[in-house]
Amino acid sequence: MNIKDRQDCESNIRRIEELFGCGIFNQENAGHILQMSAFIDLMICLRDLMHKTEKYVQKVDFTDDILVNDYVTDVSDAIRAVRDACCHIDSFKRNFDEYGNRGSYNVAYGRCNFMRIGDLELKSEYEGDAAVFYGMNRLYFKRHIMRAFEESKALLAAHLKAPHT
Repeated sequence: MNIKDRQDCESNIRRIEELFGCGIFNQENAGHILQMSAFIDLMICLRDLMHKTEKYVQKVDFTDDILVNDYVTDVSDAIRAVRDACCHIDSFKRNFDEYGNRGSYNVAYGRCNFMRIGDLELKSEYEGDAAVFYGMNRLYFKRHIMRAFEESKALLAAHLKAPHT
């Protein structure tokens, strides 16, 4: 791994751990004005980490609870889609349907039916988790974001412990 990518990975890991650790994503902070900004920061760092994990080791590609569509087949794709929707206000990845109905940073804590548009049903199926929706894309904090982060760290561990090259 080149030095720049190693530094990026180390920085991403530190930042993600700081964001998880500060409590901004806890339900009691649901109305916090900076929660969405923290989530965008999280998605930028996590997407970069997923990219570098795939580049140097292998893709993080589990599919548990992933809402599959034309551009999402696994968790790395879902993270990319949500990152794109976060960072590009005009992204089609914010769309719920072909009619241009859009949505961004909708959070559901615990088990609930968030919304239904035609055949698309967006819901959170787990009491002990929170789901974030951007358009037709859903990421769970524990089942997707934290798991992908931990898998990425494990896959990159040997590269990050190696001497700088």
